[in-house]
Amino acid sequence: MAGWSFSLKVGLLAAILYHVIDFINREEQLNQVKGRESPRISIVDIPEGKVIHCWNEDNKFQRYCLFRNLCYSTKFEKFFLYRGNEFVHKQRVYKDGGLRISSTLFQLPIFRRDTHFDYSHLTASGAKIEQHLFREYWPGSFYVTTRMTSGPNIAHDVHDVLMPAFFSLINISGNTDTARYEPTHTLILTFWSDYTLRESKDLYDIMSKYRPVVIPELDELTDSLTCFENVTVGVVTNESLWYDWGVGSARGSAPEAPVTKPKVTPKHFEDFKSYIVSMLGVDTTCSPQGEYAVLFRRKRTRRIVNENYLVEGLSTELGIDVVVMSFEENSISQMIEVLSCARLVVGMHGALMIMTMFMPRHSVVLEMFPFALNPDNLQLYRRMIELQDNDIEYVSWRNMDESKSIFPGKEVHNLQFSDLSAADQARILDNSEVAPQLCCDNPEFEFRKLQSTEVDIREVITILKAVINDSM
Repeated sequence: MAGWSFSLKVGLLAAILYHVIDFINREEQLNQVKGRESPRISIVDIPEGKVIHCWNEDNKFQRYCLFRNLCYSTKFEKFFLYRGNEFVHKQRVYKDGGLRISSTLFQLPIFRRDTHFDYSHLTASGAKIEQHLFREYWPGSFYVTTRMTSGPNIAHDVHDVLMPAFFSLINISGNTDTARYEPTHTLILTFWSDYTLRESKDLYDIMSKYRPVVIPELDELTDSLTCFENVTVGVVTNESLWYDWGVGSARGSAPEAPVTKPKVTPKHFEDFKSYIVSMLGVDTTCSPQGEYAVLFRRKRTRRIVNENYLVEGLSTELGIDVVVMSFEENSISQMIEVLSCARLVVGMHGALMIMTMFMPRHSVVLEMFPFALNPDNLQLYRRMIELQDNDIEYVSWRNMDESKSIFPGKEVHNLQFSDLSAADQARILDNSEVAPQLCCDNPEFEFRKLQSTEVDIREVITILKAVINDSM
């Protein structure tokens, strides 16, 4: 902390001490949520399954169905409905005992691949009951969630899964008073791993009546079969979506961009945030001790290589204490609590910026971009802030000096780039701006987004002074 102001040192140390104590209380409360195990019973015979009803059948982007006794087999690694000796579907009878794959049940309109849900139809011989050594039946109501990205990304979790699931479940429950909503369904997660959801696990826990059912965990128990009593699959409402990732988009081959006519309203954001704050037990009461800023830290890729100097510059030039936060060092609850009272947030473009959703009115957000990435082509967080209508000032800074970029080291695996020809690699390195891209297989974008940056502190301070002065 050499060279830092006394007030900055005191502010940081106080924040650390406070959150260490707070972390213990939050963990105890959250463990109570995590400890709710869904009831289950052992079974010998497989219950016959059926589709109770499907809504919006002609629209796979808003289609959802209610299943009775939907089963999952680790042997087949598939969901299926068991129909005994015959299966009747759309006036067709199947008696051969074979595996029947349905058409895609649903997809989200913001990306058109890897978000579908397929299930099978099994007759007695096809189910191979005798080969399933472990059989369980889980009574109650369940809701299946699916996800496009494979790595940890809280922005995709919030926008693509959690917000649509939250409002879909409210719709299913019939409770129009979101302030009094309590989970009625247990989530079935088809994509879970400790690595994939290391940033968002607590949010999935509080969306679920009991601890979420983790399909990859079931797969660890070889030759097991699990049947669920009532299962809803699909998106009841997608009105909370505001961004199109450009994957096989309905707009043709258009790149990622904000949804043209979003249905999401400020109330959607407020209801979603209020639920999270309430369920996590976060105290959002702001202290009168003074204003502070938050700097988001990334430790592996897209790092701010002169982070300490940026912290000192923000503190000295703006006269404000700075708290550094990251998912490696802070829980979701801690972040929400600190951000809910922050005057300013500064961060490099990335999933962590979704947390600015929790910032108070009249605050300021500065999003920074590595070399060759144009802020106008990556507007997820800017658009989110605009749609909340909270008078939050959004500004951006872009590195225009390639010499200030540090390319990923060997510890960062970038298979797409290394697989390219020497000519294609040279073309990418010679290009000063990545064109608007279709998520998520653009090797140029994937390469550039990994760059770390030596931030031009003077430019950043100039931008912030202008916007802060204008907002006061």
